[in-house]
Amino acid sequence: MTIHQGSSELLAAIPRLFEGVAVRVHGAGGDPDHTFGNGAGDSTELRAELPFGHLIASVPNAEPALRELVHSLLTAVAERERLESDMESMNSSALRLMEQVSMFGETLPRLSAGGDDAEIALLGVRACHRAAEAQHVLYLGYHPTKGSCEVVVHCHGDGSRHRAKAAPLLDAVLPVEGFVAEVLEAEGVVLRDVPAGGRLGEPGAPEHLAQSQILGVPVTYGAGDKRVTLGALLLIDKIATYGRAGGDEGARLDNVEGQLAESFAAMLGAVLGARKTAELGKELSMARTIQHQILPEKPAVLSGFDIDARYFACGAVGGDYFDYVPLADGRTLVVVADVSGHNLASGMIMVGARSMLRTLASVHHGPKAVFDALAARMYEDLTRTERFLTAAAVALRGSDGAVDYVSAGHNDLLVYRAATDRVEAVASESTILGFLPTPDYPARTLQLQPGDCLLLYTDGITEAMDEQGEMFGDDRLAAVFAQLAPNRAAKRIIDGVMQELDRFRKGQVGTDDVTAVVIRYHGPTPGSGVDR
Repeated sequence: MTIHQGSSELLAAIPRLFEGVAVRVHGAGGDPDHTFGNGAGDSTELRAELPFGHLIASVPNAEPALRELVHSLLTAVAERERLESDMESMNSSALRLMEQVSMFGETLPRLSAGGDDAEIALLGVRACHRAAEAQHVLYLGYHPTKGSCEVVVHCHGDGSRHRAKAAPLLDAVLPVEGFVAEVLEAEGVVLRDVPAGGRLGEPGAPEHLAQSQILGVPVTYGAGDKRVTLGALLLIDKIATYGRAGGDEGARLDNVEGQLAESFAAMLGAVLGARKTAELGKELSMARTIQHQILPEKPAVLSGFDIDARYFACGAVGGDYFDYVPLADGRTLVVVADVSGHNLASGMIMVGARSMLRTLASVHHGPKAVFDALAARMYEDLTRTERFLTAAAVALRGSDGAVDYVSAGHNDLLVYRAATDRVEAVASESTILGFLPTPDYPARTLQLQPGDCLLLYTDGITEAMDEQGEMFGDDRLAAVFAQLAPNRAAKRIIDGVMQELDRFRKGQVGTDDVTAVVIRYHGPTPGSGVDR
């Protein structure tokens, strides 16, 4: 960098105005770039610092007043150079900012129009590569279930594209460790310098490519507890002015590149995250459709009984389940189950449990045998996925008031006795499915009389809360059931329970799935004295 023309003219005028004064301009290397005047033999040197070097003036010792004047002139020239340098820097920064804004404006629509995730990542990485002027820019896709990252795009040098399997400088699949792990866990920019004469990481790792520096930012979608990490954007070594990477102190990754990386990471996260959300929405919609298709379309029709059920998932896919399943001995098994959680994984486990239970019921003659076999077959899957399942079932035979009841750690069975107009709670003393491989579930026989009712339900009802955080609770449910059960059809009873639950929650959506089945026993001659 050289001194500006205006400053040069001012310095040249000093020796012309003041005899015996000489002025030299020294650059960053120390050698004089310009010399004005010849100076005198017996003189004193005065010095002023420039942004890129310094000024030295030789003033005759015989002129002390002149020394002060020349020193003031040198200081003024140096200040002028600092202002000029600041203005140039501001102009350069403003121009670069305008270019970046323009690039962001062009890049985001292109990303949104990308055909797939790889094409979107390529567009974003190429734009970042041009803007940041880094030697290498990479996008790593994060696979949390595998504990690894995939090199999706790698631009380096002239911005050439290297997809995962075609990237010779890196392993295609990288373990989440070292610098990559640090970036994925970070909230912002991570910048590391390469130690003098050394390297970062092991061969095959991104940081091992760095000769000077590596900078990384996580690519995320969402915020707070819903924030999802999609991958990482890495910048390696700033390209120097004359095309040399690393080494040159004037070409380093700093706050500017960090801000650029964060901006491009935000764009990638927004577009890739929105696509994944849309894809997940489609998958959830399909899962919801499948789940509702496998639930009974209408209540079971059984002589002497009136049966009805309700099911409400708190999310797109739920973990609750109810069914009417034929047993091998001709009875009908009415079952209610609740898989821990209420998301897609819970729904998948529920679908598997339903399929297995139906298969087992077709070869076993009672609910105990079915539940014992179900526990044995699902134990490993439930343990591996860290899930559990509670279930309860009653086996019904047409016009027969003797029903068998089995529970696997489920909510109490509520029994309304018409003779006493009271509700009894039949507690479950058995373990949940997935806790023991061979729990040996006991079966209990309940003798129903005409007018008696059974209520099977999940804890989405009893654990529902109002605005003050109070739970609906077992006692409230029993009281509501006792009030509704006398002389009403199963449909009216269960509708009344759901209405009371909604009234309690004041219309708010619950945080758990809700399932209930009401079974009214009419006796051998059904239908008499019941208000439908």
